[in-house]
Amino acid sequence: MPAENQGYEEEPEEEKIEMGKQNDNNSMDIQNVNLEFETNETKELKDKLRKHFMGAIEKYLFFDRFPWNLCIQVIKLILITIQLVMFGNRRIMFVEYVESNNVAMRHLFLLHWSPAYETMPYPPITGPYAIYTSKDLVDHINFAMKQFSQTESLTLGPVRFPDGGNGMAKYLYMCVEQCREGEGDVFKNGTYSLDQHVLKDCVYLIPERGQNTERNFDIMAILKKNNISLVFDRILKIELKFTLKSYRISVEKAVHKPECYRIDGMVVFDNTNKNGQMVVHLSSSLKEFICGAEFDDVSTSNADICGIALDGLVIFFCGTSFCLCIRSLINAYRLYKETVEYMNNNSITFTFYDKFEFVNIWHLMILINDVLFISGSIVKILLENKHAESSSEIYDICALLLGIGSGLAYMGIIRHIAYFDTYNILTVVLRKAFFDLMKFLVTAFSLYSGALLCGWAILGPYHIKFRNLYTASECLFSLINGDEMFTTFSATVTNNTVIWYFSRFYIYTFSGLFIYAALNLFVAVILGTYKKIKSKEYKNKKSNLEKFYEDPNEDTNKDFLGKARERLGIAWVSFLRKICCCKKRST
Repeated sequence: MPAENQGYEEEPEEEKIEMGKQNDNNSMDIQNVNLEFETNETKELKDKLRKHFMGAIEKYLFFDRFPWNLCIQVIKLILITIQLVMFGNRRIMFVEYVESNNVAMRHLFLLHWSPAYETMPYPPITGPYAIYTSKDLVDHINFAMKQFSQTESLTLGPVRFPDGGNGMAKYLYMCVEQCREGEGDVFKNGTYSLDQHVLKDCVYLIPERGQNTERNFDIMAILKKNNISLVFDRILKIELKFTLKSYRISVEKAVHKPECYRIDGMVVFDNTNKNGQMVVHLSSSLKEFICGAEFDDVSTSNADICGIALDGLVIFFCGTSFCLCIRSLINAYRLYKETVEYMNNNSITFTFYDKFEFVNIWHLMILINDVLFISGSIVKILLENKHAESSSEIYDICALLLGIGSGLAYMGIIRHIAYFDTYNILTVVLRKAFFDLMKFLVTAFSLYSGALLCGWAILGPYHIKFRNLYTASECLFSLINGDEMFTTFSATVTNNTVIWYFSRFYIYTFSGLFIYAALNLFVAVILGTYKKIKSKEYKNKKSNLEKFYEDPNEDTNKDFLGKARERLGIAWVSFLRKICCCKKRST
């Protein structure tokens, strides 16, 4: 080969060597620390880092350190599960009582109420409960007055008037909102005059007694006596308010003491839209009050003691877990400061990602769920010991605290399951694909928002699923998952041919774009990350921090860990087999 060509080929190789030296300065710095000089300070720092980034089981296998934090998390998980199941059952009983009470009130006070309004089929088989004539409005109010006056004799439940029915407690309290009259008649000479100010008149509906000492339940006579005029085309809203009292008790399973409630109810005739349809609905809220109720046949003290003891154990273990996590975060921060100081003194590059490895997301998650469970347990104790009133709002707050806390607690246990590589694949893939998924979702959200607004604006008046933005969004999200396809196509009700054909084109386009394109691309992003993680290059890839504190006897340690994991797996399988054998013998 000519000399010129030889010289020409040698020059790039020298450049490559120089570029390689520049690119690998960081790794060579770390190798110099590892190979050239190992001071006592360096060895101690490496040992601290190695121990810090080990899992609880690894520390137990290498250093015989008992995994207290792991045991506390497992015990806490068992206790909070039992606590949540007990609270969930009690909350369901309370909500069922409230809903059944509300349904009973509707059957009692609403004239044409039927069980068809209580079902939740889709699409709905009935329209809203509403009235359309002035006669229906008068009949409904008269019926409610009569039924309420006979509540104690008609109802099957333990419902009574407050204060023994004395005073005004046994009468409905009516409030009428209507527009103030304008000048002239409506649509006189092709114009109308209405005053935008709203008049509100309230009165107790006390029926007058007739000649036969029978009470006359006539709303128009009562309003006339109180100098209140009722102009039907000016009515905006009519409210019938009432108060009752009741108690809740379970005779068969008297787990909890009897509870007394005050029922604040309201029947609303809503005509604010002025469209000829006056929607009628009844709502009631329950508030607990102390009434000195007793249930002598069954003793509930044991159940109460067990519940309080369980809540106390949950608070104790959550408090212990909180303190241990705080200690771990403080130690991590001290080690971080020591590492940064050492890296700066030895001119070693310490990147942002290396620093971020000191942030333990799992510990932060455990701290949050500990706080939530301690707060939820305190609210639960107050509820069960009557220091807080039993209401839907308090139960919902307690349920949110305990429910979110349990979700985070079960997610936090993944940190210890991550000791086994096979079980850790889900969290590793999601963590590595997080930023790519967020970039993809930004684009997908833009397309989704455009389709949502387009469908809501055009199909809203003609399609039951697109009447509101939130129901339209729920419909489109269901379409992405392949749900309710035929119902969505067939629910468009219109005589406009353009709108009808547009609805078909819109649903076909959205389904094709998101089901066949966007959804598959979303899966492809995750699969791409999964393939990277499974590749040998990824497994051998290490950060600068890992290269710094890596153990020279790493291969020996891997063999030791592999054998230890194998022994743990064999012990776990044999334990499960023994349980299965015991069950077979017992059967």
